[in-house]
Amino acid sequence: MEDAKQSYLTTETIKAAKHADIFLDTTKKVRRKNKKFTSKKLRWSVQIAFFILVLVIGWQFYTFVKYCEAGGKGFYLPRPPGVESFLPISALMGTKYFFGTGKINYIHPAGFVIFGTLLLTAVFFRRGFCSWICPVGTISEWEWKLGDLFMNKLPKRVSYIIRNIPTRFTAGLSLVFTPIIILMLLEIVTMDSFKSPVFRKLVPAFIVAMILPFAVPGRFWPDKANDCIARAWKYSILAFFLQMVVIKMPVEQLQVLYERAPFMRVADIKMLQFFVNLSGVGLVVVLTFLIISIVNKNFWCRFFCPYGAMLGILAYVSPFTITRDKEKCIDCGKCTKACPSYIIVEKKNHVLTHECLACYDCVNACPVNGALDMKLAGKRKKIHYGLYAAMLVGFFVIVTNTARVTGHWYTKISDAEFVLRVSELDHPKYKHKEGKFEME
Repeated sequence: MEDAKQSYLTTETIKAAKHADIFLDTTKKVRRKNKKFTSKKLRWSVQIAFFILVLVIGWQFYTFVKYCEAGGKGFYLPRPPGVESFLPISALMGTKYFFGTGKINYIHPAGFVIFGTLLLTAVFFRRGFCSWICPVGTISEWEWKLGDLFMNKLPKRVSYIIRNIPTRFTAGLSLVFTPIIILMLLEIVTMDSFKSPVFRKLVPAFIVAMILPFAVPGRFWPDKANDCIARAWKYSILAFFLQMVVIKMPVEQLQVLYERAPFMRVADIKMLQFFVNLSGVGLVVVLTFLIISIVNKNFWCRFFCPYGAMLGILAYVSPFTITRDKEKCIDCGKCTKACPSYIIVEKKNHVLTHECLACYDCVNACPVNGALDMKLAGKRKKIHYGLYAAMLVGFFVIVTNTARVTGHWYTKISDAEFVLRVSELDHPKYKHKEGKFEME
């Protein structure tokens, strides 16, 4: 009898809950969760494991490049195929090449496999890749959680202003550049248009657009509007890449690039050089994103990541969805407060939005057993976070290792060719301008 009493919250207990932030429906008896081990702890473990893997890949690739720079002498580690995951445009090109020819390109096969795998994870498991595996998502989350340690100590008004300034500024930029990108996609505007007198006359209008998110009162222009406008960035960038690669670039051109463009064969090394020898402008941009991410949740992921946008679109067909049981829900609002994507979970029966990261944070925050769960469509079967993690990570590992076993993982470029090409990287044939490459 005592155990039964302890496992249920009475009306008075709920009313006295210390951490309740809003009114609770106290007419329901609810079963409390066991908080000894949570989805958050498991997800952090997975994040750390993949982050360490990425660091190892980076160190191994750096060592390999140094070996090549030394003319094939000194300490040697083989080139890690996983480095190709940091060539997202090449992966998109590889995907177009695969669907056009039925073949996997031999220069960056692992890049295509990893990219294709994460697209499939979105179809099956929503955006779990973003919140469980992606190293950029991991860094972003660690940053804002670190920022919360001191932001929560500030007065609420001060904290609100600091958190919202980046969103409003991004919304202003989006009001300026999203229409420009759309006009470029429609081929109404070209790069030469930026040099025209007409474009210069539009500068005052651009300035007004930048000011609008700050100047218009909240009752006419709420924070939700700024957030939606700012998110348009990533969809515009995605649309730009899809048009340039998927729509406009013929498969025959890709074939020529793979066979004759020297840049394509050293794209990973050029990428490493870019970050190792970061310019002043590049350093400012990177530091800006890192600093803003401390006070603005998932700043890069929410507003700028085009592949996160793509995964979100594909996630609409996923059979998994966060589901709220209205009968068990006590309307505490903790799920909404825990959501890193600012989804109003407490008002939804099914969280179908493309912004859901399948991180389980809302489920973890819910104090009532069975009120909020990840469920499988159709049968509405509850999916425990441990099973979800096993399926997500297991799928990723199985697909990538299948590619390894079947010979679709390692590049066909030999170490000797890498050594030769690294020795002549300063040659103009390894440069490109506005997407145009020199051919051999």
